[in-house]
Amino acid sequence: MKTFRRMGRALVAGLPLAAVACGGGASLQLSDVTPQSVPALQAARAQRPDDAMTATRLGVGYFRANQLPEARAVLDSAVQRDPQNGIAAIYAGMTAESQGDFAAARTAYEQFVAVAKTNELRSAARQRLALVDRRELEFSARQALAQEAQLSQTPPEPNTIAVMPFGYTGVNEEVRPLSRGFAQLVVTDLARSRQLRVLERERMQAMLDEMRMSEQGRTDPQTAARSGKLLRAARVVQGSLTDQDNVLRATGAVVDVNTAAVSPGADAALPLNRLFDMEKVFVFDLFTSMGITLTDAERAAINQRPTQNLQAFLAWSRGLEAEDRGDFVGAQELYNQASRLDPSFSAAAQSAQTVSDIQQASSQSVSDVDAIVAANVGQESGGGPGDSQRDALANATDGTNPGGANTTPETRVEPPVERKPGDATGTDIPGRPTATIRIVIPRP
Repeated sequence: MKTFRRMGRALVAGLPLAAVACGGGASLQLSDVTPQSVPALQAARAQRPDDAMTATRLGVGYFRANQLPEARAVLDSAVQRDPQNGIAAIYAGMTAESQGDFAAARTAYEQFVAVAKTNELRSAARQRLALVDRRELEFSARQALAQEAQLSQTPPEPNTIAVMPFGYTGVNEEVRPLSRGFAQLVVTDLARSRQLRVLERERMQAMLDEMRMSEQGRTDPQTAARSGKLLRAARVVQGSLTDQDNVLRATGAVVDVNTAAVSPGADAALPLNRLFDMEKVFVFDLFTSMGITLTDAERAAINQRPTQNLQAFLAWSRGLEAEDRGDFVGAQELYNQASRLDPSFSAAAQSAQTVSDIQQASSQSVSDVDAIVAANVGQESGGGPGDSQRDALANATDGTNPGGANTTPETRVEPPVERKPGDATGTDIPGRPTATIRIVIPRP
């Protein structure tokens, strides 16, 4: 009898560990991990070097102790060994972000978003992802400027092209924002060709912001060549829009980054209400001027329109202007307006989500995200044993059944059950084969 009582007490005493280690309902506990836990977790990992949960908890302990290099090493290793280890991935992302390694943070957050099971944690990671994307572009631009002398002597990446924001030389302030939206259309359509690698609009914008370049300077071929070298693009498209008598005209040129030589690019003009048709004429002219032959499939893709609603496109273009000057609240309102005008305008909805994520993430620190993860990790990983299980184990320690009669419990050890990676959750730390100990209390 005493033997079984001791066994019951041991099972209850070991319950927190079981909640961490057992599969199919186990949960990774983080709320008890503190900087003071690190020595004990180091010792535990030394005893169980292949245990994923111990490694993850140690990585979180290092992170909370601000021992970032140690946290990075442990968490990166845990993610490398198991890509489904979402909790290790999000903490690896927060660690890399804290170190200013935005590229690594982006990779880790992307990995977590792909496996997350709870909406709150997925949203938190998606918001950090949007913010580090922007910070990575800004950091890359600063780094390029700091290394400008070296980059000026470095050959650009072949077939890489960038598009500068278009200038506007008209007098209609309602039309001016089209210069941003039109440039984005050109970026999208140039990217349809497999023969080109097109840099995203945001990367060019970050570079121009870092160069403190005025709108007038953006139409200068020397500026195009300089920004192209900094971005390692072989060619840069620059152009301008003007409108007169309700006719919109786009003119553009292609600048060779190595020589700053300007080649005639494209020229197209149509009534304003045929903006999208005019942009297609312009882009096809660009391809011709660069000597690029398109396949039928590429031509068909280029001929697609993001929206047929000119007012929705204008609202979206104004949103791009607001976003470029850092007004994320105003940008979100304009993107939402574009979505209301044309619910099928997917680019507007995506832009609204992105600036909303950036705005939300900007108001939070990685410590705030840590608190969100710690509060939700139990739900993310499925939760531990319920109260009824605890009650049954507690009763077993006294050797009594619910009716109070003393009995001798029968202990059965079930065979180990192999748990598949990611069982029950995309972010639970996959466990090892585990055995289930079942205590059966016979009726009197």
